[in-house]
Amino acid sequence: MPGKHPLLNNLIFLLLALGLGTGSALAATPSDPIAILLSDSDEVYQKQATAFSEEIELKTEIFNLQGDEDRDPGLKDKILSTKPVLIYALGAKAAYAAKLWTQNHQEIPVLFAMVINWQRYNLLEGSSNMAGIAAEMAPGTQFANMTMFSPTVKRVGLLYSSYSSALLVQARKEAALLGLELVAEPLEHSEDFQRSFKKISGHIDAFWVLNDPVLYTLENLDWLEGRCLKEKLFCVGQSKNLAKLGLTLTVNPEMTQISIQAAAIAKNILLRGQKPNEIRVMEPIGTQLLVNSKTATRIGLILSPQALKMATSVIDR
Repeated sequence: MPGKHPLLNNLIFLLLALGLGTGSALAATPSDPIAILLSDSDEVYQKQATAFSEEIELKTEIFNLQGDEDRDPGLKDKILSTKPVLIYALGAKAAYAAKLWTQNHQEIPVLFAMVINWQRYNLLEGSSNMAGIAAEMAPGTQFANMTMFSPTVKRVGLLYSSYSSALLVQARKEAALLGLELVAEPLEHSEDFQRSFKKISGHIDAFWVLNDPVLYTLENLDWLEGRCLKEKLFCVGQSKNLAKLGLTLTVNPEMTQISIQAAAIAKNILLRGQKPNEIRVMEPIGTQLLVNSKTATRIGLILSPQALKMATSVIDR
């Protein structure tokens, strides 16, 4: 988990991005490339790689894991032969591969992004060269936005598996700072989702959808949409697709800001000598709020003009 409070982490990031807060002079511009490693050929990774290359203004080379290291067994050697000054890994498979490939090359910094629920992969464990940008907003940021749209929320329910247990520790602390109580129900199998939801739904004011791949199958999400409406429950997720599906609110990173943030972090490492283990994993700097006003009306939630002004997008369907 991040070593600093997310708000402090972001303040430090902004200072460093401006070249402030460090006493070290700028290092010489590296002549060797930054290796950009994609998990697969997904368009979203390719767009981020292009945007990062344009933003960083340093030499880059793009490599593609193609979803499986076995598709190109020599990829590790290809990357290391370029003597990369940094590896920028996009997606969970790329991040995990970069961690393994640099176990004996801790002098090569690895920066990862777009890794959903990054805690489950233990990317920081046993490595001093890893840093990243979380794929989700910090729990406190999500709770603050939740209460802005529904000020009466006091008890927030969630379902979680072992993959999300580390996140739950952070969430409890940040919920308490906002005067919220978390009602958390553990489960091991996606088949238990509906039963577990019914167990807590009568005791909560809102339901928070975690990015937990064990629990949130398409079947469970379809069921959840209807159940939130039936129980007139304020349900909040972390992907804009969930707002389109029918959840009232989603709080997720602004994707266009990720490449800007990643480039600034990479420059801090390469040009200002900041250590990856000092950065650890930062919260995304941009927040996107999507509100489904039709769902809000159906559950009886009155959206204030102030809250609507904060929304990035309002969906009316």
